[in-house]
Amino acid sequence: MKIVIYKSFFSILLFIIFSINLYLPLIANNIEIKTVTVTDIDTLSHYANLMFDISWDNSWRLDGVKAPYNWDAVWIFAKYRVRDGEWYHCKFNSKDDGHSAPTGSTIDAAYDSMGVFIYLSSNNKATESSTSSIYWEDVKLNWNYGLDCVSDDETVAVKVFAIEMVYIPQDSYCLYNGECDNIYSNFNSGNTICSEDPLPQGTITWNVESNWCGAQSNDGKTGGCDELQSGYPKGYQAIYCMKYEISQGQYADFLSNISETQSNNRYPNQNGNYQHTIKDDFYGNYYAAKPNRSCNYLSWADGLAFADWAGLRPMTELEYEKICRGQKNPENAFFSTDYNNSYANIENLNNVKMINCLYSENSNTPNLNHTLPYYGVMMMRDNLSERCITVAKYCWNCCTYNNETHAGSFDGKHGDGYLTKTGFSNVSKWPSQEAVSGYSAYGSSIRGACWMYSPSKVPVSDRNLAAYPYAGRIANAGFRLVRTAPVETKF
Repeated sequence: MKIVIYKSFFSILLFIIFSINLYLPLIANNIEIKTVTVTDIDTLSHYANLMFDISWDNSWRLDGVKAPYNWDAVWIFAKYRVRDGEWYHCKFNSKDDGHSAPTGSTIDAAYDSMGVFIYLSSNNKATESSTSSIYWEDVKLNWNYGLDCVSDDETVAVKVFAIEMVYIPQDSYCLYNGECDNIYSNFNSGNTICSEDPLPQGTITWNVESNWCGAQSNDGKTGGCDELQSGYPKGYQAIYCMKYEISQGQYADFLSNISETQSNNRYPNQNGNYQHTIKDDFYGNYYAAKPNRSCNYLSWADGLAFADWAGLRPMTELEYEKICRGQKNPENAFFSTDYNNSYANIENLNNVKMINCLYSENSNTPNLNHTLPYYGVMMMRDNLSERCITVAKYCWNCCTYNNETHAGSFDGKHGDGYLTKTGFSNVSKWPSQEAVSGYSAYGSSIRGACWMYSPSKVPVSDRNLAAYPYAGRIANAGFRLVRTAPVETKF
């Protein structure tokens, strides 16, 4: 088999996804994959190793030493195509020891062969702010091309992708901290999640100040929490979460590597609106003038399609709460409302562990509000709102409250790398995968504040739109994806 790594200007060049923080150069991560080669082609066992160097900045690992006992990692996957055909997902070896990890690194292979995680093999944080710049040479990932039905004598093009993630450890957590009883539709006290066991209908409760929080009646006496089945991710188990929202560069690259019919349905076509910069060059290639800017105007179907293509999945609103709250369960803590004066002091805060949001009063300027690290996931309470899967049994739709979400049947399956011919995800039990307009995305929710909201929307507990099934593209919402960790560890 001959494998070609293209390095031309055209769309078939060696491909890298960057996951870089927006407008925060002090903590930008600068992921880069380079010098990709193919080694150890075995035509008897039908595998080949993809070998490359990888680098990024501000990596950390802090497990078993002090809270929050976690680390950052990079999710790596690859696509291939035979001759001039479509791009398909590479099936990697599902065994950790099937790959070659450089000294100082650990590789966790996904059980479904969709990709691998790579991260530091030992602790490196002596203080809360200490990190490492990574440069690992000769990473080898074992591609079982025989599983992909690629013949030994084919000429194959390969592209490698990388997305920065954060490990969220397995642990119990509480959906309520007693600080925000007057927040829209906040969860009530007593809602502690301590396992992934199924939860009967109505187990999780919340106040009903908003019609869009997920209740069949205004007084909250009918409806409420759906039955959350055993597979529904409840936030207890360990997961990896994207450190940043899908960026405009990442989404443009996704569009450029699916078919024309698929990309036509997934293209937001909002260039120039509210700092959206993705353009089509009319030859099937998409690019973003600001590739490191978070991608707004992603519909529910857009985000699910990206998740399926990348081997990830949408998060639930329970996982959203776990990620935002961390182990000390903060609601919100404002360091300053003056962005210009506070920016230079972000890294010098003595109480950085207790701060999960920095808010700018200049809310008419997108992308100036920033979340400080807690688990290390950035911008969960600002910048763009997050689309998640709700816990609500019913959702609001044009002033009626009897539309069942079927959200509780979501079973946490990951994407398989392939979309329908028209560009939709097709993973069983993902809710409303082909909802494209109006209030038809039953099972979806919008959580978190954004650049256009007032400070009153910043607290984690705000669930005003927690069962708001809007399917379309809006300027203030993006997408952040997760993947259940290969090995769940209890610290």
